[in-house]
Amino acid sequence: MVPPSSHRLPRAWVLAGAGAALAAIVAVALLLLRPAPASGPVAPPAPVAAAAPAPLPPPPPDVTRATSRLVGRNQVPTLVLASLGLDSNEVQAVLGALDGVLSFKRIQPGDQVRLEREVAGGAIRSLSWRQGPADEYLVRPCPAGLCGSKREVAVTRQVILVSVAIRSSVSEALQAAGHDTGLVAAAADVLAWDVDFYQDVRGGDSLKLVVERFDADGRFWKYGDVLATEYEGKVTGRKRLFRYTDPGGDTGYYDDAGTSARRGFLKAPVPYVHLTSRFGSRRHPLLGYVRAHQGVDYGAPAGTPVWAVGDGVVTLAGWNGGCGLTVQVRHRNGFESVYCHLSRVNVAAGARVGQRQVVGRVGTTGLSTGPHLHFAIRQGGAYVNPLRLHLPRGEPVKAEWRDDFQARIDAARRQIDRASLAQID
Repeated sequence: MVPPSSHRLPRAWVLAGAGAALAAIVAVALLLLRPAPASGPVAPPAPVAAAAPAPLPPPPPDVTRATSRLVGRNQVPTLVLASLGLDSNEVQAVLGALDGVLSFKRIQPGDQVRLEREVAGGAIRSLSWRQGPADEYLVRPCPAGLCGSKREVAVTRQVILVSVAIRSSVSEALQAAGHDTGLVAAAADVLAWDVDFYQDVRGGDSLKLVVERFDADGRFWKYGDVLATEYEGKVTGRKRLFRYTDPGGDTGYYDDAGTSARRGFLKAPVPYVHLTSRFGSRRHPLLGYVRAHQGVDYGAPAGTPVWAVGDGVVTLAGWNGGCGLTVQVRHRNGFESVYCHLSRVNVAAGARVGQRQVVGRVGTTGLSTGPHLHFAIRQGGAYVNPLRLHLPRGEPVKAEWRDDFQARIDAARRQIDRASLAQID
């Protein structure tokens, strides 16, 4: 047995040496496997040319661009069309297409004009001139160039019942019930001889209207004639009126018995405004001393239409001292009506006017502190209180037409009666 050598290396050193030898062998093998470099200089890689972007395809012919305008005050058709980008030749072509279709004398501020052009080429695809839900005029390409027409609109008529309880004003009551406040003017017109919608209205009053409603293409367009109305008020009592056209072609409003609603004078010369000063003595707001106020004052926005309260002949239309711009009308039976402080006069001296014809507009000319109408009535040359006039009614339905009258108002009367019964229940 050979004894172990006293000079034997440690085991860790032996393993480390073997690992280093193995690494050296691997390195030499990799060098031997590496390909030899090519002789001569190495050429740089060839640059790759960038591909040019493909051109965008033209837009399809059915793609259009739309431009719209609202007609402004005092704008003529050529300026409106030019503002849409039409050149002079296109403007003339559009005007020619609409000749005999749309009367440009009827264009109004707020009319909507819309032009559609093809994006590819810029040709006119269509032009629309819209004056309201049922009045739209179109221009489109046709074999002759451009042709105009009025768009066919489906208009439907229905008779509806509107019934409201009044808390403060007729306008507020209609609006709260979801109705168009344009009905206020319609109701005021029908009841103008009996109910003043500012002075006579009280909380707890009620109003019923049987009225035509017109829809265009399924959407509300406008109200038509009021066929019947009933106002029940604390001041006025019950007023019920029906629209009737007699066999002779005359149309008016009558109560259940056929008595005419029409009187010689309207209750007020302005629609739905408030009384600011009554008839009698008062301290003048500008002159500062007490003197007779020989009429009544109605506060109203400047430009509010002023009606002739009755048929007559204009005796004055122009400036009249402290009254400013004034209209005076001579009526039958020695009556005269006077309208002062107007901003505009719509009639001329010597002209005949009808009841409810607009003779001027509310203003603040002459001795005035703000927009209002001073309204006066003279009877036999002396001023009388306009609020205390009691004038006779117009002619009733003729006896030979009473049966026709009752038959024609029957449907509207039943509608109002049903509404009254529903409220009682």
